Amino acid sequence: MKLLHLRAALAVVRCAAALLPDPEQRARYLEQWRADVQAAADFDLSPLRLALGAMSAAPRIAAPSSKGSTTMLPIGPLALALRVVGGSRVRQRTAALAVLSALTLLGGIAMLVTS
Repeated sequence: MKLLHLRAALAVVRCAAALLPDPEQRARYLEQWRADVQAAADFDLSPLRLALGAMSAAPRIAAPSSKGSTTMLPIGPLALALRVVGGSRVRQRTAALAVLSALTLLGGIAMLVTS
C-alpha cells in the first residue's frame, strides 16, 4: 500500500510541475518535490498529502505576482484541464486529461480512506 501511495504521489508531483510555464522552474520544482515526497516517510508524513500540497502551490508559483489582481487562479483538476486541452492532437490530450482526472479522484479517495 505504501508503494502505491508513493507512486500516486510522484504522479501528482509530475502533474504539478507540468503546470509551471518555465522549463527551468519545472525541472527545479520537480526535483525538489520528488525528493520531498520520497523523504516524507522518514518524517511520518503522507507522501500523497505532500504531493497534493505541491499541486495546490503550482498555480500560485506560475502566476505572476501582481498586487490587487482580481483574476482567479485555476487550481487542481481545472488547472490541469486548461493546460492539457487545446492545440493539436486533441484525442491524446483528452486521454491525458481523463487519466489526470482519475488520478486526482483516486488521490482524494485515498486521502479520505487514510485519514
